[in-house]
Amino acid sequence: MKKNRKERPVRTEYINPVYKDRVKVLETSASTGGLYSLGELEISPGGGNQLHVHKAFTETFTAIKGTLGVRREDESIYLSPGDSMTIPPGTPHHFFNASNEKIVCHVKFTPGHSGFEKGLAIGYGLAADGLTDKKGRPKKFTHLALVISLTDTRPSGFLGLLMPIFSWIAKKERKKGTEEMLLEKYYYQ
Repeated sequence: MKKNRKERPVRTEYINPVYKDRVKVLETSASTGGLYSLGELEISPGGGNQLHVHKAFTETFTAIKGTLGVRREDESIYLSPGDSMTIPPGTPHHFFNASNEKIVCHVKFTPGHSGFEKGLAIGYGLAADGLTDKKGRPKKFTHLALVISLTDTRPSGFLGLLMPIFSWIAKKERKKGTEEMLLEKYYYQ
């Protein structure tokens, strides 16, 4: 008998070969009553993601091991172990590792965001399966729309102008069952 979806275990560790990182989910939005989501991020040398914006939550980076690079708008900031930086909603940012060693940091979303947790699993799963471009964006436009919608991760630049289209496509793909299919493949154990 198939377990009720809410009772099913979810994966807690994801690897993205494009971003050269590994994420371990330490606290989910559900486990904190929606207060926050918390993950541990390990970034290999040269790793990092693209400039983007979140509207639904703040994102706090805390360096644990090594020097974490965070670009906030036009400024690059380097965090040493113990240093933290919070990115307010609507602020363009991205993380990176400019060193020759792996770095570890904690990333906290306040309030918690279960959609981000699910979208992360899908995006990283697609990357691991070779279904993203060299910047980590899903090759299928429908998958890109779903990941953007789930994670509240809005690309900067031209792609950011397409948000109404991404939202419309994501809604359409949910009705078709595409999101559920991707969750079955990449999110649930």
